[in-house]
Amino acid sequence: MHVLANGPPDVNGYAVRTHALLHAQLESEKISAIGLTSPWYPERESLVTDYNFEGVNYIRTIHPAHLSGKLSIAMRWVSWRGMKKIANMNSKSENRQNKTLLNRIVGTMKYVTRRLLLPFTTFTRPFFSWIEERILFKHFTERIIEVATSSNVDIIHAHVPYRVGIPARKAARKLGIPFVYEMRGMWEESAVASGRWRAGGIAYRRFRRLETKVMKDADALICISETLRNEAISRGINSEKISVVPNAVEQKKSEFEESEIYDEVKEKIGNSAVIGYIGSLRELEGVDRTAEAASKLINRGINVKLFVLSSEPGQSELLTHCKKLGIAEHAIITGPVPHNQVAPFYDLIDVFVVSRPDKRVTRLVTPLKPFEAMQAGCAIVMSDLPALAEIVNDGLTGRLYPPDDVEALADTIEQLLLDVDERTSLGIAASEWIVENRTWSKVVNETPEIYHRLIQDSGR
Repeated sequence: MHVLANGPPDVNGYAVRTHALLHAQLESEKISAIGLTSPWYPERESLVTDYNFEGVNYIRTIHPAHLSGKLSIAMRWVSWRGMKKIANMNSKSENRQNKTLLNRIVGTMKYVTRRLLLPFTTFTRPFFSWIEERILFKHFTERIIEVATSSNVDIIHAHVPYRVGIPARKAARKLGIPFVYEMRGMWEESAVASGRWRAGGIAYRRFRRLETKVMKDADALICISETLRNEAISRGINSEKISVVPNAVEQKKSEFEESEIYDEVKEKIGNSAVIGYIGSLRELEGVDRTAEAASKLINRGINVKLFVLSSEPGQSELLTHCKKLGIAEHAIITGPVPHNQVAPFYDLIDVFVVSRPDKRVTRLVTPLKPFEAMQAGCAIVMSDLPALAEIVNDGLTGRLYPPDDVEALADTIEQLLLDVDERTSLGIAASEWIVENRTWSKVVNETPEIYHRLIQDSGR
């Protein structure tokens, strides 16, 4: 049983890897895999009811805010906090859609109130969050035990963060079954990269300490990259219990659904060369640097368009950045589209760019997004970071450039746009490498061996 922070029908990177892994395990006919999601996201209606996708069952641990019936005092308090969070999320959404003068005044008053209460809430918020965490730990642990027992589970495979790992570990120990933990990201480093936390701050140190404890307590640790494996070893984890199950893609399908916006995008591109990116627009993705490189190429007189397909968060900020650069008329920023309609858009891209900045998290964590582009035969250009260098063999399956060097990025893209033969050979080599090394059916082969070894060692 996989114990998860979230999962389908959500379409974030965490959920995409989750489903690909579980679906590939089921398809292998060696493992009967189910997923159990956490109660940590009361605002996500998608995680309230059980869900079946492509034969994979996702069972829910419902947050108290969505539970009816008699609840303990502690659970009622957590329910109240959850409903407050939901109300705040809805209020923010309404304000974004309806920016009236009254809404702006109310928003300003709320901001001033928060600032005035800051000296008090600086101390109370962490304390109340800690109490809420303890209560939800207990609720989640009980649910894991309940589902694992009713489903005759042989092994518990939990995925980051520690808020999933700690309850899963407790449940596994109580049931007397092996516990596997999967390190697929570094949430504390992502928080630092986005500016929410300070490196070395109290929240950062606590998160890191608890993550390390779960890794040490696990019977086996799975990492998604060699960089994360090395990070785990540096924290004192026994290297013999670490396995690498990297990110991958599904085997290429012969037919795809075509999005209703495909023809519109194709028409806007016209006969221009295309610099493209498909994925989220979080700050750590560095797509603003791709826009800056596109601006330099346009100023050099190259007929090029910037095409970005993403979910809505971050789109307006990127478009504003393009306007400041003077390339808004050369930018096509659109989406979202369902994942099963994404594939045809790769055929519109001449050079796919992953311009992640040089941060600790980007040096350690491999993204999913380059794999589909490589599978589609795109020529790919990426920042020369350790995690990304695991994916691309520079000059053979793609090109690497010094991170944060926009001039070098623009030069690398220009070279590929002017050299059709190199662009084609890089795309072909990348696609062949994916087929040979990075399909889910191949990378999950190691997981049955890990599970069986642990089950034998446990004497079950």
